[in-house]
Amino acid sequence: MITDSAHLPVHTPTIKRKEYHNRILFPTQHKTHRFFLTSFIVPTKCHQCTSLMVGLIRQGCTCEACGFSCHITCVEKAPKTCPVPFHQKKGAFCLDSQKGMGTAYEGHVWIPKKAGMKKGWQRALAVVCDFKLFLYDMDEEEDSKPNVVVSQVIDMRDGAFSVSSVWPSDFIPARRKEMPRMFKVTASQLSAPSNRYSIPILADSENEKSEWVSVLSELHKILRKSHSGDRSVYVLKEAYDNNLPLIKTTQTAAIIDHKRIALGNEEGLFVVHVTIDEIIRIGYMKKIHQIELIPHGQMVAVISGRSHHEQLFPMSALDGRKTDIHKLAETKGCQTVTSGTVCQGAHTCLCVARKSQIFCYKLFQSKKISHRKFKELQIPTNVQWMGIFSAQVCVGFQSGFLRYPLRREGIPYRMLHSHEPTLSFIAHQPVDALCAIEISSIEYLLCFKSIGIYTDSRGLRSRPAELMWPATPSYCCYNAPYLSVYSENAVDIIDVNSMEWIQTIPLKKVQPLNSEGFLNILLLETIRLIYFKNKKTNGDELVFPETSDNQQKQMVRHHSSKHRYSFRVPRGKGILVKGL
Repeated sequence: MITDSAHLPVHTPTIKRKEYHNRILFPTQHKTHRFFLTSFIVPTKCHQCTSLMVGLIRQGCTCEACGFSCHITCVEKAPKTCPVPFHQKKGAFCLDSQKGMGTAYEGHVWIPKKAGMKKGWQRALAVVCDFKLFLYDMDEEEDSKPNVVVSQVIDMRDGAFSVSSVWPSDFIPARRKEMPRMFKVTASQLSAPSNRYSIPILADSENEKSEWVSVLSELHKILRKSHSGDRSVYVLKEAYDNNLPLIKTTQTAAIIDHKRIALGNEEGLFVVHVTIDEIIRIGYMKKIHQIELIPHGQMVAVISGRSHHEQLFPMSALDGRKTDIHKLAETKGCQTVTSGTVCQGAHTCLCVARKSQIFCYKLFQSKKISHRKFKELQIPTNVQWMGIFSAQVCVGFQSGFLRYPLRREGIPYRMLHSHEPTLSFIAHQPVDALCAIEISSIEYLLCFKSIGIYTDSRGLRSRPAELMWPATPSYCCYNAPYLSVYSENAVDIIDVNSMEWIQTIPLKKVQPLNSEGFLNILLLETIRLIYFKNKKTNGDELVFPETSDNQQKQMVRHHSSKHRYSFRVPRGKGILVKGL
């Protein structure tokens, strides 16, 4: 275990001592705990609330004297006496059904291997905690222990959740002798009623199978009686599958309005009118890597081509009008772009990152687009993320974030203060930056690949607790106040204000196509474009046609324009576009 260099200032320090005299153990004098922040290497439950301490590092704290371990938020609730008297200790299973907190059951099971059930079973630790079923992969050796990365999570609050035995009519490819020991857990996936997924689980015996089914069923009844309803934010809708050829190589996307989306792929930039399945190709650009809509400047910025150049054109081009493309010559090799306003919205600003450099431009549009570079920034190392907050460009790089003023010259602001001892672990364990979020004018959330940290405008810690990831994240997207954390097997949704983990979307191999995470590509055998619809917002939303209608459709070029296509069942002599 790795311990933090700074103690939590919660109890008077003490060290437990044992005194022996003539081989008789004298009673230890009761004192108070001495807690250290700790990184656990196996799944560990809090001794106070019994919930799992989820996270990759620094999941909780441990008393060095008696070994009492708990969440940072549970320290003040913990018994003050060290060691904890027997009558104050909680059992391994203790569930608060009203709050939905605590561990109800755990044991070893077998789940299908990543390559599928036909390849065999994977040993796993299963823990029923906080009305979720956690599954942790394990090696097959008897003395092996799981690591802290969660393999799968099924939320019992899901409206489609159920648990049942497996029967031959389920058509699950299992051996006949395994069937009596199998059960399945079902939950929703996409919004279509039939689009649910089930995880077959194999117990070590029929009795253990019956126990699992009974426990999960009873807990689900308790959950429904407590009226602890579905807290999910997003409903998933399948927009298009790979019957629309554009989807296969899509790398980036943007929502233009409630009827149109822009898709960038190997072949170029396309606008899809989702209500009538009309498709317009924009210009002759190839290999679109990023699309940035700039509504305040009525422009669109794209990174395109093998050379990764930044190019600009007016928003009116998305209607299919012919227009000139404005190329920023010095941006060759750029990897990301962001936009915003400065001088209280008077000027449109574009920032383009190339390795460890950032070029800052003011954009102008009259008859033609023009630009003026007003600043060039040198970052300590390669830029990994970039955004504009309140006339400052925020830059993420390995183990750090900086804010650079855009309106004037000046030194950058450290978003992680070098003299804050409780934040020094970031520099000691180099970790990639994923994104930063402006919670308010005085608070930020800095998301790294191992942890999320809240800091104030001075770069000092603003909250004692940190944001924990259930599994190693690949991407983070933000749509206030919800953070979407993408990992190999799921997307976890977290409310950044309350720090609550409120939804798990069980999609494997899914990648975001825009910064808010509304449009996503699912990279399975059938590639799909998935729309995350926010249930909590009122107003316009994208309305996609039923994908079941796609089977007979083809992408057909209009006779009147080589840039316009329809995705429909062709009539007459429609020309099927090739290579898209």
